[in-house]
Amino acid sequence: MGVRTAATGSLVRDVYSASLEQDDPVLVSQALPTYLLLMEALLKSDPDNAEMLRATAEGYTGYGVLVEAEEPQRAAIIFARARDYGTKALVARRPDVRDLLEGPFSEFAKIDKQLRKEDVGYVFWAASSWGAWIGANLDSMAALADLPRVIHLMHWVLEQDESFRNGGAHLFLGIYHAALPPMLGGKPELALSHFERALELTNGKDLMVRVQMARFYARQIFDRELFVEQLELVLQTPANTAPKLTLQNAAAKRLAQTLLKDVDVYF
Repeated sequence: MGVRTAATGSLVRDVYSASLEQDDPVLVSQALPTYLLLMEALLKSDPDNAEMLRATAEGYTGYGVLVEAEEPQRAAIIFARARDYGTKALVARRPDVRDLLEGPFSEFAKIDKQLRKEDVGYVFWAASSWGAWIGANLDSMAALADLPRVIHLMHWVLEQDESFRNGGAHLFLGIYHAALPPMLGGKPELALSHFERALELTNGKDLMVRVQMARFYARQIFDRELFVEQLELVLQTPANTAPKLTLQNAAAKRLAQTLLKDVDVYF
């Protein structure tokens, strides 16, 4: 990559980083397509740049989350792009994992031998983007068949650095164990432990954890009081409790308002 292209890529990534401190999800969701198109243009001249592929996967995953509530079908398409970039980033980082990602699950666990602790960011975003795509395609058996791979990768992230991305692996696993009913393998108690650990790791500053705890765990155990308590706490807490969580917290507050309006539907 040339000096000018590298500098441009750095600038674009800085813009994305700055967007995380914005408190207006609508503004950011309108601006993100430009950022993503720029990243894809840069990748045209350097298609195997692992860091840029990872950043693009992160960007598409975040964009999908912002539009999912109002445009679920579009979000599914966005998450598919995120998944593609996430897995490409991991392969660019560790070429030997390509066959394991595409092969049978019986061979997939061998991926651990190919990964190093410094790969945490690549593994996390490959798993997050992949998991987001699965979540948007729950009616697809093919998508659900990939879930064990994502769970395996998230457990690997926990083993390496449970605090990465504000305990993001804990949040993901909390949602997973709470979303499934017990008869299908759901484990509400384990889900709660993951949510609580994510809150501990962020000193309660990541409001999305409380929203997802209410959305999945409280509804799973039919605890209306916990549901309302967590969402009201989110609405009472300023979005900028931690600068890099401002955008996510603002989105969490919007989602909390929507969920509270439907409390009588859920309980």
